[in-house]
Amino acid sequence: MGKRILKGVIVLLILLLIGGVFIYKRTTTGDINAFQQNVDAAAHNLQSDRESLEIEDFTAEMIKTNEKPMIIVMGESWCQPCLKMIPDLRELSVSVDDITIKYLDLEKNPEAFNVFQIRVTPTIAVYLENGVPFTPPEGSAIDYILYTYKDTGEHAITIHEGMLTRSQLEMMIEDIRNADGRDS
Repeated sequence: MGKRILKGVIVLLILLLIGGVFIYKRTTTGDINAFQQNVDAAAHNLQSDRESLEIEDFTAEMIKTNEKPMIIVMGESWCQPCLKMIPDLRELSVSVDDITIKYLDLEKNPEAFNVFQIRVTPTIAVYLENGVPFTPPEGSAIDYILYTYKDTGEHAITIHEGMLTRSQLEMMIEDIRNADGRDS
């Protein structure tokens, strides 16, 4: 009789274990599906934000004909810091009307490597109206790199290498406004 009870308890434990695994899998699968749906939705939003900022068919002439100061963030689809900046860039591009803010996908526009000094992504190029190179104000909190032409020594381009936070992007916008003689 003792062996029968022991066998019954073992069968009951096995059934409880199977039931527990079934319940666990059912609840965690729902969590995983919900998580995947959230990831997919975020990726879709990020993609549409990026597309709304993207420069299509980039040419160097575009910079020279822009009538407002311009911030161009250059990145690639696999670059996590680039992607992390997209929501802030999108919001700023909508709220800031005196400066053009754009994203340049280097995979779609490889000719940009011939125009810009790109060593890392993201690389951010900054211009004033009509492609005039931006000269940052003295004591700026943003680390800018100024490049000059070898033959003339003339200022060619100002860039920042690496990701910027929302507040740093706002500081960059203020730097542009101050350098351009604009009021904030």
